[in-house]
Amino acid sequence: MFLPAAPLLCLSAVFFQAASASECSPGYFPKPELPGAAILDIQAHEAHNFSTVSLGPGTNDGGRYTISFCNVTVLHTHPGWNDTITTQVWLPLKGWNGRFQGLGGGGYSTGFGSTYLTYAVAQGFAASSTDGGHATGSGAIPTDLEWALSSKGNVNWFLLENYASKATNDMAVIGKQITKSYYQRAANYSYFTGCSGGGRQGLAMAQNYPDAFDGILAVAPALNMETFIPAAYWPTQVMHNLGTYPSPCEIEAFVSAAVKACDLLDGVQDGIISSPGLCNVTAHSFIGEEYICRGKTHKLTASGAAAVQAAWSGSGNDGWFGVNKDAVLTTLYIPTACAANGTCYSSGADLSGNWFRYLVAKDPEFALNNMTESAFFESLHASAFQYAPMLANTNPDLSKFKANGGKVIAWHGLADEAIPPRGSTKYFEEVLKTDPSAHDFYRLFEAPGVGHCYGGLGPVPNGALFQLMDWVEKDLAPATLQATKGNNGTARDLCPYPLQQRFIGGDARNASSFTCVKMT
Repeated sequence: MFLPAAPLLCLSAVFFQAASASECSPGYFPKPELPGAAILDIQAHEAHNFSTVSLGPGTNDGGRYTISFCNVTVLHTHPGWNDTITTQVWLPLKGWNGRFQGLGGGGYSTGFGSTYLTYAVAQGFAASSTDGGHATGSGAIPTDLEWALSSKGNVNWFLLENYASKATNDMAVIGKQITKSYYQRAANYSYFTGCSGGGRQGLAMAQNYPDAFDGILAVAPALNMETFIPAAYWPTQVMHNLGTYPSPCEIEAFVSAAVKACDLLDGVQDGIISSPGLCNVTAHSFIGEEYICRGKTHKLTASGAAAVQAAWSGSGNDGWFGVNKDAVLTTLYIPTACAANGTCYSSGADLSGNWFRYLVAKDPEFALNNMTESAFFESLHASAFQYAPMLANTNPDLSKFKANGGKVIAWHGLADEAIPPRGSTKYFEEVLKTDPSAHDFYRLFEAPGVGHCYGGLGPVPNGALFQLMDWVEKDLAPATLQATKGNNGTARDLCPYPLQQRFIGGDARNASSFTCVKMT
């Protein structure tokens, strides 16, 4: 999951020193003031030379970091909700950079705890994470949704609202007060960073709590999750309808064929589709082409094309977009496996499957394999109707956030295998319709060849947070995002949407070999 650590970027800020060890104790911190909530408990202790593997949201420079910090844990509840939320606030013992950073989660988790906190503290931030009142689950993308039901047939709307945005705002309020209490001064600036579900949390904060953060870094935001998550099951539904399941090798061969057909659209052959809007091939175009799997030659099939095209097409609207043609499909959209005798079957994807079980059917025992095509579309409609008001997070009116001086940098990998990038561009287009001058405070960048949050062949903009800080604190708006850690040492300058990368000559590993143009 993590790559070797990269050198820490230098922070141009005044560094503050924490006071004595006695200040990192439960009695030192007054209870945070949190309207509509009751503080249940505060615990605090110093942690010295804590070491773990960590990374920042939307970065690929993770590694092992060793930090010393004041570990503050705040438990609170919303009276009548029967919830207990844990908020962690980690405060550097030395070298605080004067800033507060709230951290998001991903999948069905509201926060990732030490996975993100350690990296943030290593960069000098006072940082905070929340569990939203439910366990995070295991795995890189937590998929457990058992917490979303209070009983069979009944959604726990209180926990769902915590997950949607309320617990994230609580984290901001608590985290900033704890930071002020410990250092005896308020943070100069507050930031939020998150990818996937965390990216959605960031944009939800700009929409619903516009005064919580000065700057928001929203990577691959899971907008319209009430639609795109259940819609990701559509290729599996197609396979069930046909009664045929392509092998992982065949699925990968379709993707490879599409990359080969569309690679040169940006002027250079690098295994990346930089202009997905111009890649007009369909999976059916490749039927009959040969591919090799485990030393044997096979041909791409019509049934395989039907499944792959289902992942690529989507519906084109309402948040149901397909993924781009260089995205890995075997993780979420077409998860298949094959038995020793060569018979292949759907291996299932818990992210979409659990959405149907817990939030649509509201029945943990719901049999997905028995769902008809008409039931699939009825379920998709029901999901959007029930959950869009709370979880779509696509309100384009960011006027209050703008009036508060807030800034947003969003970026999305074009090879994202989990969240269709078109969701980010559609939302950004809606914001621009509402406010034609939105570029003054909100910019979206596309990252060719980058998978979900990181990964893939394309370089990742690991310094995006620092460019956001320059925008907030120095009014230096990012003309491009600098992506400097890609496959084989490649570097690119990511273009602000709607501009796209175009190769102009030279070494394709260098950012100077590309320019940003409007592709037609």
